[in-house]
Amino acid sequence: MTKGLYLHIPFCKMKCSYCDFPSTDTWDEELLSAYVKALISDLRASLLAWDKYTIYLGGGTPSILTSALLEELLSVLKELLPDPIEFTIEANPESLTKEKLEIMVQAGVTRVSLGIQSFNDRFLAVLGRIHTGEGAREKAKTAREYFDNLSLDLIFGIPGQTPEELERDLEEALSLEPSHLSAYSLTLEAKTPLARQVEGGNLTLPREEEWLEMFHLIPEKLAERGLERYEISNFSLPGKECLHNLVYWENGEYLGIGASAVSHLEGRRLFREKDPLAYIQRVFQGISPVVDEETLSPWHKVLETAIVGLRTTRGIDPEAIEKRWDAEVSKLKTILEDLEAQGLLERVNNRWRIPERLLPVANDIMVRILEA
Repeated sequence: MTKGLYLHIPFCKMKCSYCDFPSTDTWDEELLSAYVKALISDLRASLLAWDKYTIYLGGGTPSILTSALLEELLSVLKELLPDPIEFTIEANPESLTKEKLEIMVQAGVTRVSLGIQSFNDRFLAVLGRIHTGEGAREKAKTAREYFDNLSLDLIFGIPGQTPEELERDLEEALSLEPSHLSAYSLTLEAKTPLARQVEGGNLTLPREEEWLEMFHLIPEKLAERGLERYEISNFSLPGKECLHNLVYWENGEYLGIGASAVSHLEGRRLFREKDPLAYIQRVFQGISPVVDEETLSPWHKVLETAIVGLRTTRGIDPEAIEKRWDAEVSKLKTILEDLEAQGLLERVNNRWRIPERLLPVANDIMVRILEA
């Protein structure tokens, strides 16, 4: 199976109002430099011998690195891991430059994922994004000059958003000819500024029927340009699926490097120090940045593989799960058959999947599996 290497850059110019990801907007260039050096040191100490692998540089905002730091990090990756089957870097419009794009190309990056979220300045302000719709449009065009494999991120269900306004965002995105598009439903995370505004009555989320209309509009519009759903929130041209994310959805093995990064290796989950400064200190002092780990039971491996696999349109094959983990799957089969009898799952060629009409309530179905 394909393995995945994830490197985390936890810094942003300004934290978005909806974000509860492990990231910070408190930093300076000295901290960035120290962090990159710690990241490289951690990588060298942790690297595994893989034949087939992906690389994903995420955040935070990886494009916030200066050109010199980006080149330093990517040159080491090219030295240590010269032949990834896919190499993705996340970027934000406000910090992506032609110089950085040229460095990415020279280092063997194959794919850029641009965090646009919306082309509507009003919604960008609600989300706490610091770029403009016009700025996003121009940076996407520039990125497209360097990379055929360009992914765009959008968010829907934003307070005040209508289906018509989402449709305009989708049309704008499609005009930029992305090979991949992620469309995520806004999730209100506790204690974030946006959640507090909604809870305080200052902002109002779309009504349920509006949200459902938006959810079903997305695959309809994207299919017109050949982008088909392969996971609940992800769409691509044929052959342009994100191979790194497929490692996650197949519950494959991955190594996470950086502050707050998580690894899944040989049936264990490893957790690295969350605080960037503490992470740097541990690495420089020769102390392992891994601060916790979890050994997964056979049933946990089976259950987790089923849950993440049901996010994909391929669905899951219990027999393949049994063979992979050498674990008993009769309990899983009973759960799946029961949900199929209730009309909550469908079986196609011995693979179970969530029917498209029920994707809006996919999380509820997964909770039923977890609680069975």
